[in-house]
Amino acid sequence: MLLFILKKMPPFIILILHFFATFLGICMDILNKFENNNTGGVYMNFTQKERTLLEDQKNHEEICIEKYSNYANLTQCPELKNIFESNGQTEQEHYNTLDQLLKGQMPQMQQSGSQQGGQQSMQMKSQQMQSQQSVNQQQMSQKSSFMPNGQSSNYNTSDKDLCTDMLMTEKYVSGAYNTAIFEFRDPQVRNILNHIQKEEQQHGEKIYKYMESKGMYQVQ
Repeated sequence: MLLFILKKMPPFIILILHFFATFLGICMDILNKFENNNTGGVYMNFTQKERTLLEDQKNHEEICIEKYSNYANLTQCPELKNIFESNGQTEQEHYNTLDQLLKGQMPQMQQSGSQQGGQQSMQMKSQQMQSQQSVNQQQMSQKSSFMPNGQSSNYNTSDKDLCTDMLMTEKYVSGAYNTAIFEFRDPQVRNILNHIQKEEQQHGEKIYKYMESKGMYQVQ
């Protein structure tokens, strides 16, 4: 029926309709770009599987935030409290990033800040390695794994339990990110998830080094 009507129309009418359709398409593209700029970036269109993976990781981050908050209040060690609070703040940033992705927005990653933080982190690691050399030499001669020295009294048993739980949690969450990264089509999203995973590994490293320095986790 539509084809019959088009055949009966004068050529100049068809030409006008063609230009009108093209103009309408251009207007829609401009409108979409305007809406995306107002929402903070490019609109992301995820598959159902990708959305499910993001929801899972968002739930994991929510659990990490709650754990770090609770454990920071439970620990009796100021140093460990600072570690838990710092990790918890980063987990909140992860949660917000995933929430943005699920809303169809592309988060802006602060590369300069991360590079500066990386340099400061390397300096802190160097200082920690120097200050822990004597402790590590004593620990290397001991044969127990993930068990404290019977003569050690520089930590609280409940703090060890909190660290053990968070270390296992970070290992699980980091592994979940590793699996999820391979399922995403967009390279920008993969880079964002990879960045988050690296920070999860850094959280685990902080906890491990604290446990090692207190005699909670001894290397053979």
